Amino acid sequence: MNDTPPLPGSTPLSRGLTRRRLIAAGGAALLALPAFRSACAQAGASDVDVAIVGGGAAGIAAARALAAAGRSYVLLEAGEKLGGRARTDTAFGHVFDLGAPSFARGVETEGLAGAAMAAKLPLADLPSGRRLFIDGHEAREGGYDAFLATLGRARRDILAASDAGKDVACASVLTAPGDWSASVAALLGPLGVGRSLAELSTVDLALRAVPADDTTSPIGIGALLEALGAGLNVQTHAPVTLITNAGRLHMLSIAGQRTQIRARAVVLAVPAPVIASGALRFNPPLPPRLVNAFRAFPAGSIEQVAFLLPGNPLRLENDETVLPKVSGAADAPPPALLRARVNGTDLHVLSFGGAPAREIAQKGESAALRLSRAFLAAAFSPQAAAAVHEVVASRWSTDPLIRGAIATAQPGQGAQRRLFTEPVQGRIFLAGEYTALDSWGTLAGAWASGEVAAAKALRLVGGGPA
Repeated sequence: MNDTPPLPGSTPLSRGLTRRRLIAAGGAALLALPAFRSACAQAGASDVDVAIVGGGAAGIAAARALAAAGRSYVLLEAGEKLGGRARTDTAFGHVFDLGAPSFARGVETEGLAGAAMAAKLPLADLPSGRRLFIDGHEAREGGYDAFLATLGRARRDILAASDAGKDVACASVLTAPGDWSASVAALLGPLGVGRSLAELSTVDLALRAVPADDTTSPIGIGALLEALGAGLNVQTHAPVTLITNAGRLHMLSIAGQRTQIRARAVVLAVPAPVIASGALRFNPPLPPRLVNAFRAFPAGSIEQVAFLLPGNPLRLENDETVLPKVSGAADAPPPALLRARVNGTDLHVLSFGGAPAREIAQKGESAALRLSRAFLAAAFSPQAAAAVHEVVASRWSTDPLIRGAIATAQPGQGAQRRLFTEPVQGRIFLAGEYTALDSWGTLAGAWASGEVAAAKALRLVGGGPA
């Protein structure tokens, strides 16, 4: 069941929704190995039907679709392994995700879940209850009611502004502030997309009506994506530096390689902030309106911090998500989402967004430890904070291959997201979480965008085997 209270105008909230269910705002089956080898053999030369740039969820999905269609392709990843912003690591002897830890399953035979099931990769359901805490204790029934009412009003205000053509800052249209207003603002803004509501477009946020992330994998989402990329024609350590339009072909230059790759079509599946930074050049340059669109969608900041809490002192369930009430006071600790007891272990993960996340990315574990202790002391108890002595943190905002989290529109720029769905120079098709109109900022949306981009490329080069 979708436990995300939708924006007005989308599917109504189910009457069966319990008060503990809060929002989580914020494919082709694996081919037999011979079929993959056949497609890979065709792509061994410098000429391919489709070149895919970027080995995250979107790039992997696109490559699998092209392999299934029997076309020649190559998947070029600048880093050492596939997965993009979904990366599985080991901390304190436990597996956990430094990036996206979950996704919305949707129709089980389709999308990322369908690909994982066809490949017999393990999936696990997440608890449907998102718990609210106040002063170290779960909120009473009235607290859940008040939170959901405040959340519903905020979403109605944002949608009403969008419907009226007011593409302004989301924070400026919120009415009837309540006791849970700061928590709702944090959940929709920095904890959901990595930026405050004062920096977000009403039109862009109104477009986003996605189901809650309800699925994870015991092996980690990053490891899951790597497994789905096994057997594909992949080049790692292959940063593309220049894409040149040569008429009916595009030429791709790779750092450290003399031989260029010639492709009839390109699926560009690198993060939006990487394109906006100019790290990847185009000849001729990208159209000015597309360049302006990338600049109008700066990346948010979301960072993960992992630590141990032996003995379950917070008395939380495995893999459940907890949102402690946000104070709103200027001197209050930063808000965060807590994922408790990852895979039934003593490992816990905090998600920080906005300014605290940027501080973690810049200063590393020292800042992450200080912020985590401050959060735990305020949300639960000083004893919980004192139990944390060491942390492991992500630093996505300073990673040159990622450069941040979700790409979100500035006020006044929300309508420009549709530009990312259009072909570039006739043969370049954009893919990634930022190109999904109603599921932007999600792992499921990124995977679906790769499949869509591959379908467009196949229509251009021909859908049958080469």
